[in-house]
Amino acid sequence: MATLRELLAGVAVLQADGPLDIPLTGLAYDSRKVVPGGLFVAVKGYHVDGHAYVAQALGRGAAAVVVDARHWHGPEPEGTTLVSTLDSRVALAPLAAAFYGYPGSKLRTVGITGTKGKSTTVDLASQVLDGCGLATGMISTVDFKVGDRRWANRTRQSTPEAPEVQAMLADMVAAGCDTAVVEATSHALSARWNRLGGCLFDVAVLLNLTHEHLDYHGSFEQYRADKAHLFELLGERAPGVGPRRGEPWALVNADDSSHGFFLGAAPPNAQRLTFGLHAPADVRGDALVLQPAGATLRVSTPWGAADLRLRLPGMFNVYNALAALSVALCQGVPVEQAATALAAAHGPRGRMEPVVAGQPFAVIVDYAHNPDSFEQVMTLLRPLIRGRLLAVFGSAGERDVAKRTIQGEIAARHCDLLFLSDEDPRGEDREAIIDQIARGVELAGRREGKDYWRIPDRAAAIDAAMAAACPGDLVLLLGKGHEGSIIYADYNLPWDEAAEARRALGALGYGAA
Repeated sequence: MATLRELLAGVAVLQADGPLDIPLTGLAYDSRKVVPGGLFVAVKGYHVDGHAYVAQALGRGAAAVVVDARHWHGPEPEGTTLVSTLDSRVALAPLAAAFYGYPGSKLRTVGITGTKGKSTTVDLASQVLDGCGLATGMISTVDFKVGDRRWANRTRQSTPEAPEVQAMLADMVAAGCDTAVVEATSHALSARWNRLGGCLFDVAVLLNLTHEHLDYHGSFEQYRADKAHLFELLGERAPGVGPRRGEPWALVNADDSSHGFFLGAAPPNAQRLTFGLHAPADVRGDALVLQPAGATLRVSTPWGAADLRLRLPGMFNVYNALAALSVALCQGVPVEQAATALAAAHGPRGRMEPVVAGQPFAVIVDYAHNPDSFEQVMTLLRPLIRGRLLAVFGSAGERDVAKRTIQGEIAARHCDLLFLSDEDPRGEDREAIIDQIARGVELAGRREGKDYWRIPDRAAAIDAAMAAACPGDLVLLLGKGHEGSIIYADYNLPWDEAAEARRALGALGYGAA
């Protein structure tokens, strides 16, 4: 059982009032989860300030409290150690890593970042390593995995808070895993959140970088810098933990214009490995043939060459596969063995997921929810069908407003029929969101009632799209993917997009395949 003094070894402490050599039974940033003898870390969030709940944490038996000096204005609690820090949110990661005994030091920890493809690549890398005799755990937007146990990520966080990350890494160690593959988002990597500090990454991967989340980061340059923090973390050391097992690896997509920036962020001792299709790269794909259900290519690497067959469609999945292959190769997996494992790998739920119930038209569920992903998915699928392309989609409330009209215009260019619906309206007027999407649709020359319909109720929109589909058509259900709810202002509607598609097909008389 770690003491408070041990947990504070990696924290910028301003002042500590009370004993430090006290054993701690738990760690929580939610006062409702405090256990007797545990540590409560008060964090100021967007909607809730944990400092307002210090009394509740004490009432549940907290032995110590960590506060943020900028936000704590209360009296010193009696009989409890109070620790004041420069930034309690930033302190949460090192506290959690220390509390769980730095589990990252007992694993080969792989972090994967990029604007697109993170969840798919995390899943592919985990599948390939498992298929080659390793035992992996996985943290992604879609699913969590610890050894043979896998379950859906219902948190609505691609990368959970630091205590949850460290707890899962500790579970992986306890389950006998040797490798953890972690989705590293720009939010989680930013200095404001620091959710991935203390993971002690051995491998960092950059997939790609485009303009995204600028409402949070403020500029592309800051977004890029926050992403690149993953590569800086390759040099992280933990207090009291021995040296790393070998040098870390920095893996980048050589075809992305930002790859040099990311390699520059890695520590000097990190081994560099590039992958790609066009620019000179260490792991390079050639003789690429894209097919409706996947791709074939020849891969040349420093460890030899192999033919690669993929069951995932699209150019973007070729890059995801090259990244997963590179992860396996730098961990000592023979290239032929890795290629064989990749040939058997499948995509995660809600990512280009087909729904088949015996209907004479295709149905695909995908998470695409911004202009760039719309362009990629629709450009990929349009040439592969002999009929029409139909799409059901919306746009998230309380998020990037400017993208809504752009999404509408892109969809109108590529699709024949559109059904505009809810995604996650949150506190915004659902009709107003659809109006903004419709503006782009009409700018592309489409007319309401002929080319597109406004149907806020997503189940009804899916019903309408299925009813309109003819043999040879493709119905795209975009934006929800794997997510388990639709968020409204005062409630969350449980949701399973693929199940809704099957329900709608069943209502038309189609049964399970």
